[in-house]
Amino acid sequence: MKFELLPNEIFVECFQYLNAPDIFNSFDRLNYHFHTLIRNSPLHLNFQQFKKSLFNEFCQTILTNPEIKQNIISLQLSNESTCGQIQSFLSLISLNEFIHLRSLSLIDINDENDEQLLSMLSLLSNLDCFSCTCSEYKTLKIISVLTKSKIRMLTVPQFNFNSTSVDKTMSITSLTISNCDLSDLCQLFKYTPMLKYLKCEHFYNSQITDDELNFTNTNIVYLQKLIIDSSSAKFQVLELLLKRISNLKIFSIFAPNVLELIDANRWQHLIESSLPYLHTFNFNFGYYAHHSYNEKLIKFQQFQTDFWHKQHHWYTNYEIEGFTALIYTLPYVWNEYTLTSTMNRYNDSLISYSNEFDNVKNLFLCTKAIKNNSPCFFRNIQSLILINECDFYGVVDKYKLQVKQIEYLNMIVNVSSIKHLKIAGECYVTSSILLEILKNIPNISSLTTDKQILITFLDNQQ
Repeated sequence: MKFELLPNEIFVECFQYLNAPDIFNSFDRLNYHFHTLIRNSPLHLNFQQFKKSLFNEFCQTILTNPEIKQNIISLQLSNESTCGQIQSFLSLISLNEFIHLRSLSLIDINDENDEQLLSMLSLLSNLDCFSCTCSEYKTLKIISVLTKSKIRMLTVPQFNFNSTSVDKTMSITSLTISNCDLSDLCQLFKYTPMLKYLKCEHFYNSQITDDELNFTNTNIVYLQKLIIDSSSAKFQVLELLLKRISNLKIFSIFAPNVLELIDANRWQHLIESSLPYLHTFNFNFGYYAHHSYNEKLIKFQQFQTDFWHKQHHWYTNYEIEGFTALIYTLPYVWNEYTLTSTMNRYNDSLISYSNEFDNVKNLFLCTKAIKNNSPCFFRNIQSLILINECDFYGVVDKYKLQVKQIEYLNMIVNVSSIKHLKIAGECYVTSSILLEILKNIPNISSLTTDKQILITFLDNQQ
């Protein structure tokens, strides 16, 4: 069957994974069939990291083909590393003209976009998903406008407001916020009674007691999934929060330096008393302390009792390296990992995970750890960052990567998946070794390195 004879439904489905400018550049001039089809298909338009010339070109395409506007269901604009892209776009085309727009993302909103944007947002009746990055003051004004919409998914830097800024509850079911503490969440829950999913990128500790919390008339019965990307909160703060979310089913938390969270008995008591429906608990806890090696082992082994293994099927691995120790659930659900040569890893003996690190996309790999007996394998690495190790006092090891080690890379990572390579400034890598690395990583598209390293690569004596 010829390509153009495939059913329209197949093309429309494929278009959902492509950016609108790419679709027009590829299909618009092929024939009348495709010319018509792409003007009658739902389109996703993402201008992030777009060159100014390409941005202007597609804006003109929209202006000369006004029927495109009614088919755009997703739009992303960004002022980041651009010359006022949001303002440029809004000066040409009003958001209100995208009558079927369901998803809108605005990155790095500035003062020039303020009033014009707010007036447009209030009229986007079909908007279901909104995301923005801007100052706290602008976030407050945007949230006030969005209370009048039917938006379901929201991503904002903060959700911090006073009682006069929002006058009614919102229909949000999914919320991602960059920064918050427990007091912020107390306010948030008052205005988002239908919330099912909450992600906090940075959750801070706060000096607050149970009596000071204002959960009066606060309904959190629908919240089932809570993700905390990075937390500095003490156990008591997390306990005060989790006790109010009794229907929680999925909880993920990364806390790299809060010692008191590594307390299996305390977690067990909290789960048994307040979280009866919790079936997925992903955690990554670490700490830095002068505890003896055996003390660290004892703390971690408490997470391998019948409550964790038999009752909930939650399994953990733990790692100890000098004064640093960490424990994480299996499989490892975070997208970043650091592999050193001096860590001691302890695998849970009751389970074997061949896909333990399949979620890791960014690997920080110490050059000394590149050897033929690595305890880990990473299948899906997109970014490989080569670093040298530091000692207890922060002094960087002056280890020089050897040519022989390069052949061991494919014993640690699936080299065909690597797209980006970064060589940290402290690494001792010669141009000949870099060449060997590049030979072994066939699909690399970008290389980042320190200026001083680059100068050594240009030395004619190498």
